[in-house]
Amino acid sequence: MKKARLTAAFVGFVLSILVLCTPRMVAQGLFGTISGTVTDSSGAVVPGATVTVANVNTNVTKALTTNSAGVYNASSLNPGLYKVEAEAKGFKTAVANNVALEVNANPKVDLTLAVGQTSEVVEVTAANAPILQTQQSDLGQTVDQRQLEQLPTFSSTGRNIYSLLPLAAGVSQQTGCDGCGNNGNVRISGSRPRNDDNILDGSTITAPVFGGQAVSPSVDSIQEFRIEQNSMSAEYGKAGGAIIIAVSKSGTNQFHGSAYEYHRNQELTARNYFEDPTKRKNPLTYNEFGGTIGGPIIKGKLFFFTDYQGIRSHGSGAVGSNTVPNAAFRAGDLGELCTAGFDGSGTCGDASQQVHFPGTSTPVPFNQITQISPISQKLLAIWPTSTTPAGPGANELLLSSPSSTSLNRFNPRVDFNPSQSDHIFGAFHRGTGRSLDYNLIVGPAGQRTQRSDNYSTTIGWTHTFTSTTLNDFRFGYMHRIGDRTPYGAGATSPSDFGIPVQRHVHEACRTPQPEIRLRVPPLCHGQLPTEWCGRRLQFHRVTDGEWLC
Repeated sequence: MKKARLTAAFVGFVLSILVLCTPRMVAQGLFGTISGTVTDSSGAVVPGATVTVANVNTNVTKALTTNSAGVYNASSLNPGLYKVEAEAKGFKTAVANNVALEVNANPKVDLTLAVGQTSEVVEVTAANAPILQTQQSDLGQTVDQRQLEQLPTFSSTGRNIYSLLPLAAGVSQQTGCDGCGNNGNVRISGSRPRNDDNILDGSTITAPVFGGQAVSPSVDSIQEFRIEQNSMSAEYGKAGGAIIIAVSKSGTNQFHGSAYEYHRNQELTARNYFEDPTKRKNPLTYNEFGGTIGGPIIKGKLFFFTDYQGIRSHGSGAVGSNTVPNAAFRAGDLGELCTAGFDGSGTCGDASQQVHFPGTSTPVPFNQITQISPISQKLLAIWPTSTTPAGPGANELLLSSPSSTSLNRFNPRVDFNPSQSDHIFGAFHRGTGRSLDYNLIVGPAGQRTQRSDNYSTTIGWTHTFTSTTLNDFRFGYMHRIGDRTPYGAGATSPSDFGIPVQRHVHEACRTPQPEIRLRVPPLCHGQLPTEWCGRRLQFHRVTDGEWLC
């Protein structure tokens, strides 16, 4: 049975490689197509004309021949600048320079051949290019490399290409939304983030649950990105909303590199409105640094590009609208809860405001607790205090909560063009991060650690068999993991406050079994049965031969 399954899987894999697509089908979220018609000066089509499409930066070329209708179609081209040449016997060579090809676009470049020698060249200018795009029915907007470099962009995780999404028509952003989608809960044409599909180098990177991008590449690693909002072609059948397509940079025939650093501190930043104006501004040190390098390994055939981005942020911010018990409540005097007043026996005139002894209906005279357990006293000792009244028994607490963030991003890519019929590439995007923050308790008892490790990889091979037949193979893999500890985890224990800790040995653990080394997540709390904890249950062998869960 197992052998039959493996055979079926292998056959399916082979068939996926051999699937043939028409040349007008643009590979999903990665390439573009240049097409057009070659005619003579009278408007008659010129069949059999030789058309050469060359990438200006890499000199990678595609040679094609027009069909009986004088049409040529150069598909699966990387975004960039191209030069298109057409020549035929008895005609001058027609050249269209600086044809800008965007991701998922299909510009039409028609060429007219004049009678003359092939050695003579006629240049086609922008005035001869069609203004109306008639090759595709989709609606969208592209943000190119120049805009990415010059437009200001920022998010909680540094410069981010997806913070430019609201520049497109029909995009709204709810920046105050918490936990309901990435990029400030961006809505594109009314769709929810989880209904959109995010594509990076031809593979989906949509995060589960809330949507958005599981991986955020650095701005300097992206060639361009596009938002498809309506009337998308059939290959985008996965999403019910918009399609967000990003393509990473590739190397060229020339070596290029860059280095940068963005710095902010409290001296360059305005004071937070909620900060105490009598005290110095909250400290802040923010550094975003990195660089890029790309170039040829073998000119005209093999290219590389890679970058690194690092973010280090340390500081503190004002946190308001917090309430803590006032001095009377800390001492056990809850009399402020009774606004109706007490009678001579100490009973509140409003029964709903009366405090009772736990587990009984006996009222506490005057709502004054005379005995506070040692456990409560130890908990109150680490709880912050304030003197600003905020209601019965409560004070408002304004504090400066420190935080620290460290992020690293790495985005290498390799492109290989062994022949005019083949294009092979591989891209890898990874981002790791670690941050510390605090709740009301600024110290080990209130500290939380968050970690992330996200990456995606894509491998693609496009092979052209004939002028009407090609195959595009793509393999993509995405991995996303993030965890965070409860506040104070590892720094405090119930026993620190006098709360007894009882270890429970489950019956399933009493018989020695092969050791399984898997972690227990905070939500598991070491309880059984094992299916409650999933694959992350951990067993430890103890000296008496039992298994302690």
